[in-house]
Amino acid sequence: MFTTSAKSKNTFYYFWVIVSILLMFGFRLVVKPFAGINELGITVLGTFFGVLLATITTGQVFWPSLLGLFSLVWGGFDTGAGILATWFGNPSIQQIIWVMALAGAVADSGVFNLLVPKLLKFKFITGHPTRLLLTLFMAILGFTALFITPTLMLVLMFPLIDSIAELCGVEKNTDLKRIMLLGTYLAAMGSYALPFRGIHLSSIAIISGIMAENGLQFDNGAYLITTLSILTLLLVTFVIFSKYIWKIDMTPLKEFRFSNMDIKEEDLKLNSRQKVLLSFMIVCIVYLLAGLFITNPESTIYAYYNRIGNVWIWIAVYGFLAILKTKEGTPFIDATKILQSKTMWGIITVAGLFTICGRAIASDAYGIKPAIMTVLAPVLGSNSWPVLVILSVVLSATFTNLTNGMPVSFTINAIAFPIACQMQNAGMVNATVLAAASILGAMCAFLTNGSIAYAPLLLGREEITTKFIWTKGLATLGIFIVIACVICISFGFLLA
Repeated sequence: MFTTSAKSKNTFYYFWVIVSILLMFGFRLVVKPFAGINELGITVLGTFFGVLLATITTGQVFWPSLLGLFSLVWGGFDTGAGILATWFGNPSIQQIIWVMALAGAVADSGVFNLLVPKLLKFKFITGHPTRLLLTLFMAILGFTALFITPTLMLVLMFPLIDSIAELCGVEKNTDLKRIMLLGTYLAAMGSYALPFRGIHLSSIAIISGIMAENGLQFDNGAYLITTLSILTLLLVTFVIFSKYIWKIDMTPLKEFRFSNMDIKEEDLKLNSRQKVLLSFMIVCIVYLLAGLFITNPESTIYAYYNRIGNVWIWIAVYGFLAILKTKEGTPFIDATKILQSKTMWGIITVAGLFTICGRAIASDAYGIKPAIMTVLAPVLGSNSWPVLVILSVVLSATFTNLTNGMPVSFTINAIAFPIACQMQNAGMVNATVLAAASILGAMCAFLTNGSIAYAPLLLGREEITTKFIWTKGLATLGIFIVIACVICISFGFLLA
């Protein structure tokens, strides 16, 4: 039997389902062309807002995106075959599938349980609390960026934080323990630092589509430099504020000695399977990073690199790993099972839908972009790039701490990027930098449980009090906003 509470939740859920579906399929029947937006533009807007409303109110992304794609077909935006070709023919979508598979295989091998503790053996952190915290946070940032999801990283690292705190006599009800946990949480944002893995690839797919519509390419190098600069400076500033502004006593961490931890040397050794998986993952990452420096279109290596592209390197490595067997004769990886379990179809569908809608919004053919430009021109004025960055960061960071920020960032990207692309085409800025602003802003979420899926892992800890979150936590969000705005405004001009 359903309880009254369950019935109420179901009623609320289906109410928003109906409203969302009506927007997707009925908007074009009720709203007539206006402000230069034609009938197909109205169809795109109805789909866009319907799917956006569904993702925010129901917490679902898979079915809203599927129905959204169908509403585009039903509304005559494109044929069914055309929508499928655009969806699955998108290199960014393909990359999401294969990167998730390989990263999932590496993560399941348990390699991360060994790598982070290894860094704590360095003697230079002994007796130096700030060095200890920064080494730990930067290690988490790096490994989360390269291999693992924020959720899994927090599940693995919070027990390690507890062990370090217990070893050093750090009490639970102290701000020192709280900043250790919050710093770990911030470091896990490293998952959004690279332009070729992570759930933010859905946003990058949308942005890439908008840029392609404007004759531009997403600049992986600019994105990588910007995100790493923001996150590194955020962690350093967080530790500095903790020690010198908030005056948190870090003395207990001077007692940290790796030799006192209950970890044996043999427990830190990688087995042969872990070494092979980690090596191949690094090969793929180095290959992609090398593309930032292979820029001469006349060179032979440029021709070979472009022939393979950013997707087939993952497919080829994954296929090779599927051939291998262990010494016992078992498959090195269960390739089919990993593809089934690690492919996040919610991300793939939402990326496909919003990429198509984003390209339509960025195109002059449907009248949406000119209408947006007309409305925003008085707001942006002559200082358009700084204002665009500040609005993107502040709105993303604010909304994400009230509700799931990823769908909100889709809207921000759809509105802001056509404008940023015009600025890049005019030789003013590097539009890709704005991606770092909107994506990291949408992921800097920890003030409420509904802000992001893994926020309860932090907020559910008994050490994390409401007072701490709405004082030092809120101040930390402010620090992020300032750092992200300054770096993105500066790098937008410098990398143009």
